[in-house]
Amino acid sequence: MELFRAFTVRENYKNRDTVIVDWFCQKRQTPVAQLERLVANLADLDEAQKAEAGRKLDQLLTAQEVDELAIYIRATTGFEVKRAKVTLPLADGRKAPDFSGRAGSAPGDQVNLPENGDYGLSIPICGFVDLSEPPNTHSMVHEG
Repeated sequence: MELFRAFTVRENYKNRDTVIVDWFCQKRQTPVAQLERLVANLADLDEAQKAEAGRKLDQLLTAQEVDELAIYIRATTGFEVKRAKVTLPLADGRKAPDFSGRAGSAPGDQVNLPENGDYGLSIPICGFVDLSEPPNTHSMVHEG
């Protein structure tokens, strides 16, 4: 199973030279994969930690979903979508990445793509525009 972080680097947004828009699945109807396949230490986690790891991992996108998103974003905004492969299984489910802007107190804007009238992607994808200075360094990873 391969999962990806999808993001767009956007320049000149709200008086910032560069911002990162992290794209994530807002809420899947079915899990992206069995949690046992995604988290190595699943047996060490309590039920709340398992649920939180599952929520965060379900935000990540498959290769096909990133491809769909990239076509949509390019057609509607002209921006490019980049991807970074997440190394799976995670050694520690408590350290699952969260790119939705819920973690921490980073300032930002939420973009809800399904609210657009021409939205036709297979899953509900939203974006978090990171307005922190400097931008989210997690985005500055090598594309996979």
